[in-house]
Amino acid sequence: MTDDWRFLKEVYSYNDLPNDSIPEFIFWGRSNVGKSSLINLLTKKKIAKTSKTPGRTKSLVFFQFKSSFRIVDFPGYGFSKINKEKIELLDDLIEKYLTSRSNLKELFLLIDSRHGLKPIDITILDLLGNISYRNINLIFTKQDKLKSLQSKKNLENLEKELKKKSYKKIFHTSINDVNGIVILKKFLLKSLNEREFE
Repeated sequence: MTDDWRFLKEVYSYNDLPNDSIPEFIFWGRSNVGKSSLINLLTKKKIAKTSKTPGRTKSLVFFQFKSSFRIVDFPGYGFSKINKEKIELLDDLIEKYLTSRSNLKELFLLIDSRHGLKPIDITILDLLGNISYRNINLIFTKQDKLKSLQSKKNLENLEKELKKKSYKKIFHTSINDVNGIVILKKFLLKSLNEREFE
């Protein structure tokens, strides 16, 4: 199934978005939270560029599975290598996409398991609340990096609090454990009523 995935395009302005009705799933999170690595695990293909330097993504990056659906890689927030003017243009594009894009199916907000919710994550969640966007799912990444019992306990406590809120689903992923990826894929399938994404 890896050959069915392809890089589609990078988008810098709203008018350049694909002009069709193919469903889209957003992956968003702090810089270096593991978005590109997760996309590569989902697609079983090194389709998304990974970097140890935060703030590399400067556009909305679209990856497409056949003619069925797309994953949209949003720029990492919290740190950026681009200038203020371009950041403002990117912020405008993101806000317009979130408020106007009918293709948008679900949003996945990635959280680093080691650090939990940072103030910038809370700001983003507040932003989504302000625009009344509800299809928010949380993905705790880098589960394999949790070494101490205390860090695992902290994550469990955070999850208990988050489950009281209106997020749809909470997922766990790790480069060393395929189960989290399988569960995430099944959720995508269920959202699309598709049977061919494996």
